[in-house]
Amino acid sequence: MKIRTLVVTASLVASGGLVAFGGSAQAALYTTCVGDGGAVTVTNDLVVPAGKSCTLTGTKVRGEVRVEAGADLVATGATFNGAVDVAANGYLDLTDTTVKGALHAESAFGTHLLNTSVKTGTTATGGFLYAVDATLGGAVKATSGELYVSGSTLSGSLTGDSNLYTDVYDTTVRGALTVSGNSLGGVLCASEVEGATVYRNNAEALQLGADGPLSSCAGATYLGSTLAVTDNTADAVLDNAIVRGALTATGNTPVLKVGELARVRGAVTGDTAPAASASAARRAAPAPQDRGDDLARKAAERLATARADAGAAGDSGL
Repeated sequence: MKIRTLVVTASLVASGGLVAFGGSAQAALYTTCVGDGGAVTVTNDLVVPAGKSCTLTGTKVRGEVRVEAGADLVATGATFNGAVDVAANGYLDLTDTTVKGALHAESAFGTHLLNTSVKTGTTATGGFLYAVDATLGGAVKATSGELYVSGSTLSGSLTGDSNLYTDVYDTTVRGALTVSGNSLGGVLCASEVEGATVYRNNAEALQLGADGPLSSCAGATYLGSTLAVTDNTADAVLDNAIVRGALTATGNTPVLKVGELARVRGAVTGDTAPAASASAARRAAPAPQDRGDDLARKAAERLATARADAGAAGDSGL
């Protein structure tokens, strides 16, 4: 394992060093990680340098964590007290890990969260955000990438804006759910949303509670507030869902299809049409594919590369 603790003064800023914390009169203390790290406590910030890989097991970081451009950070059983930032083409893979600050990924390759807790908000712009059995606090937002959430609990809102798709399975969202401008649409399956739910300006297909056409879905969906499905060019289906509030379905081409297992407690505004039965829909459509399988493959490939690179760095002592 190669872990170095560096003190960087303000004089290094002009040559590309880190900006000093607390003004130029003080030094910035941070630790770099290249290779494999264990159950130690890092008392300052942790940086994975550009293009390098770091794996951590049982590590505690009291400061912030930064994954620089093209770098990889893989952590299992870790605790990060501060924020986590992932730069362009960086990769973050967290398992059984707690992030007490916010998580932000900007043009990253991807972020994979497995049985992991992020306390104060998650944002991803570009790349994928793939959360499985996660506990996410604050607002969660993914833009211009791929968003897939399964088996998770979100204490705030969930937003998927201008992604390829936004797919939500077996998840509780205690705030609002907003899915807009997704070119391949989205899936909402066997989930509960307590706030308002909005699907607007999406294309391709929207599967809201239904069993198909995008994916198999056996469980029911519960929407505790209103549902607005507006201005979509997607083939949109609502079925096997309870909508406690009103349903607004305007400006959709084709119109929203509502199945026989959908229950809307409030008023219905706009145009809807009956949906084919689930069995008939399955016969007419290609075999549904869970897009999480593709994300799992992408994550596994990058993870394997990261582990190999970190292992090589550790063995070589570089």
